[in-house]
Amino acid sequence: MVSYVVNGGPKRVAPATEAKVQDAIRRLGYRPNAAARALKLGSSETIGLVIPDNSNPFFSLLAHAVEEAAAERGYALVQSAGR
Repeated sequence: MVSYVVNGGPKRVAPATEAKVQDAIRRLGYRPNAAARALKLGSSETIGLVIPDNSNPFFSLLAHAVEEAAAERGYALVQSAGR
């Protein structure tokens, strides 16, 4: 049932059950597993970010902002710092 609510089907779920699942999703802060989604879709929806130095506050803030923007759009971020 939970999978049907999260994925929008393939079967309909009773409105009361859907409301309970949605409430649990909100309370628990559920986020879909990116790896599982990639397997299903055949696409990793991953962005790579290479920064020269993660101890530099500018690059640290930049990486954090990119990570948040990517997550809002359903992408995962893989980052690497040189040095």
